Amino acid sequence: MSPNFEAFYSEVFHYFQYNMYIGITLAGLLLLLLFRKPKLFFTLVFIAAMNISLLYVISYTSSLGEVKKKSLLQKGTIAKGYEKDLTF
Repeated sequence: MSPNFEAFYSEVFHYFQYNMYIGITLAGLLLLLLFRKPKLFFTLVFIAAMNISLLYVISYTSSLGEVKKKSLLQKGTIAKGYEKDLTF
């Protein structure tokens, strides 16, 4: 099973939806950091954006590889005449 970016995003969203106090505290801390130390704030935002984009690229690439692997395995077994179920 490949990592799914949408599922990860949904889990994070639901976590903050069910834990509203943590979300409000984190937002307040980020706003305070924005006004007190903007250089540190933008550095943290840049690092978070890089991590999110890297996670997206990895999950997208692995899902494409998984689909390609399944299609190649299916082509190989059909060509050999096997009729097995290839569920992983």
